[in-house]
Amino acid sequence: MNKFIPLIFLICSFEVLSDETQIDFNNDAYPFSSEAHEVLFYSLLNELRCPKCQSSNLAGSNSPISNDLKREVYELVISGNTSKQIKSHLVQRYGNFIIYNPPLEPATYALWFGPFLLILLALLVISFVRKR
Repeated sequence: MNKFIPLIFLICSFEVLSDETQIDFNNDAYPFSSEAHEVLFYSLLNELRCPKCQSSNLAGSNSPISNDLKREVYELVISGNTSKQIKSHLVQRYGNFIIYNPPLEPATYALWFGPFLLILLALLVISFVRKR
């Protein structure tokens, strides 16, 4: 019996997904007058990051802030804004964190060049250690 306790604990610790946590984008929630607006809306939901769920996009998140952002993106799309205008508006409000592909500018140099510098540093350390 004691060997089943960790298994029971593990099973009980899993979060059970209910219908409330699953996203259901249907045309009733976001009605569109044209297919172009609908395509733009759903592509933006996949391109924009949820500010609360740091590893999820807006399409995959059901947090209150992501629902507010979905509504805001929907209203911007319906009002005729382009993808670039909508992203620019959201970057002004939330910073470059909101987009998965931040622009190349001085504030984001660490994001773009940091990994390459770390690899270069690791290679230099490895070569230095091998020479000794």
